[in-house]
Amino acid sequence: MNALEDIFHSFELGIRSSKAVKPKAYLNSLGLDYNELRIGFNSGQFHHNKEQEFKDQCEALGLLVKSDAGVNKEGLTAYTVFGRYGVVFPLLNQSNEIVNLFAIRFELSTPVEEYLNEQGIYPSYPHPLTKKLFLVPTALDAASLMQSKALENRESVLALHDGKLLPQHLEAIKALTELEEIIILKN
Repeated sequence: MNALEDIFHSFELGIRSSKAVKPKAYLNSLGLDYNELRIGFNSGQFHHNKEQEFKDQCEALGLLVKSDAGVNKEGLTAYTVFGRYGVVFPLLNQSNEIVNLFAIRFELSTPVEEYLNEQGIYPSYPHPLTKKLFLVPTALDAASLMQSKALENRESVLALHDGKLLPQHLEAIKALTELEEIIILKN
């Protein structure tokens, strides 16, 4: 298992916490069910009480960025946390490993959507026998389409990165040997 898999698993546990009232209410307002989709919650504290080696690894992944903010204990480093207090969706590579995260920081005056990097696909690489492919602007749009149960047999959805078609999307589309139709949904 890779580091992003482990961290995302902690986010999946986080959304199931009894303290995660606001993220559950936010998902409910969108019609999304974390029991049916892989969705997590990042409270921004996954690095607390962890060894420096873990924090260094998270910093290398882009999950933590050192900050000049004050800390209440001598010798501690302050960090800005990716997707802090946000719902988080995993993006996968062809081997179904988590290689990226999409977060929505919903508690801000204007919600902020952010990707950790430009790797991976949400929700996953489509089955090679897909006949109809829906391309949607973001992971949130893809999750909504999947949750709606509107997709039929041999239909798949791919979320673009902020509306951008990246090389991994083209690679995934080219691998669809029975593709008959691509439907592009825009906001």
